[in-house]
Amino acid sequence: MNKSSYLKWEPQYSVGVEILDQQHQKLFDIVNDLTDEIEMGSKNLLPVIRDLVHYLSVHFKQESIVMMESNYPGYTKHSREHREFTDKVRAFLHDYERGDEELGAKMIVFLKEWIFNHTTRLDMQYAHHLRDLAEKQNSSQT
Repeated sequence: MNKSSYLKWEPQYSVGVEILDQQHQKLFDIVNDLTDEIEMGSKNLLPVIRDLVHYLSVHFKQESIVMMESNYPGYTKHSREHREFTDKVRAFLHDYERGDEELGAKMIVFLKEWIFNHTTRLDMQYAHHLRDLAEKQNSSQT
């Protein structure tokens, strides 16, 4: 097993909201589980994919609440990214059910890249927004 192929959570990926950070770490774990299944040659990826789809819906909803409550100006773009990702994962599910032989490799590349880039780059944009809000609130209270 090539451990370097795993996603690894680092403290600098924190968005400053504990529940979201925990969810991001769980997403990394699910993708790593999927990597394990594919590398072991599993032919039954459906449970892990379903786990991922379900967990992403929970996570995207929680993230949306945080962004809306903070009046995050990039909310519309961020939500569009979530929808496009969900559509792509649904397409993977459809292809998996049709028996696409190369699905595992394609899916892992896409999921790792998207989840890593989304959590370490795009999510950092709303993390900065939240930190700025907190600083403004703290400075107005002094």
